Amino acid sequence: MGSVKRQLCAEPSLDVLLATPGALCKALRKRMVTLEQLSCLVLDEADTLLDPTFLELVEEVLAHAPLTCSPQDLADPWDVKTQLVVVGATFPGGLSRLLSKFSDIGHFVRLVSQSLHCLLPHIQQKFVRIKGRDKVSELLQLIKVRSPSSGALLVFCNKAPTVNWLSYILDNHKVKHLRLQGQMPAAMRAGIFSAFQKGEKDILVCTDLASRGLDTSRVELIVNYDFPDTLQDYLHRVGRVGRVGSQKSGSAISYVTHPWDVDLVRKIETAARRRTSLPGMKTSIDEPLPETDLTQTAKQQ
Repeated sequence: MGSVKRQLCAEPSLDVLLATPGALCKALRKRMVTLEQLSCLVLDEADTLLDPTFLELVEEVLAHAPLTCSPQDLADPWDVKTQLVVVGATFPGGLSRLLSKFSDIGHFVRLVSQSLHCLLPHIQQKFVRIKGRDKVSELLQLIKVRSPSSGALLVFCNKAPTVNWLSYILDNHKVKHLRLQGQMPAAMRAGIFSAFQKGEKDILVCTDLASRGLDTSRVELIVNYDFPDTLQDYLHRVGRVGRVGSQKSGSAISYVTHPWDVDLVRKIETAARRRTSLPGMKTSIDEPLPETDLTQTAKQQ
């Protein structure tokens, strides 16, 4: 927290604070910051923030903010209330139940993009049925034939050990790349993100950590070395190409190795052909989120 404290002391009158849930909670506990005069709180990538890893931290942050319960609360300049904005391509089940503990869910306004949960038509998608033992050679051949002028490449793996192992293979073949996975320290991850966005290396081997929040126009190709477990994960991964500012539309190549992957492929191909939303993306607001210490305490009371 030393670096955070130095930043806050150096810029005591900042108008915008960008923070992870963990760092913000630590700062709140140590009274390094206060949310009493906060006018707007944005929860970006809501599906990630409200998974079991961050849920309790997010609840703690919400409990510190004087959240508005109605539009009338925003009219009094002498009694500052916090307007809550929740952003995401997919929302987890139970979101309304969580928010209703801190605000009046009936006054939330929902804004929906017409292309929500739809695969963008300008992104070329290719599915390669392949045996697991052949994936490495297929990836190496793909990297070998890439043009030097090609944009950046993201290689997605489902687990951190696979990222480490594949990175070792690429090192043996003298392939310059970066690797990124959630078991790395936060400072290291931030440095890798920055290096990739600056173009220091054009290949990033990563977990789904890079499928959310990585906003760069450099990526022209993603490879699902491991096929994603869910349609939500596929949507987020493919969303890293063809972004605003990109010079090319982008492509996605997925290695399909397991029989259970085929069903997801059929659903993706059907949605792309019909230009419709991916199936099963709507979540019931009545479906509960994982319990935390705060929710258990509320039940006991």
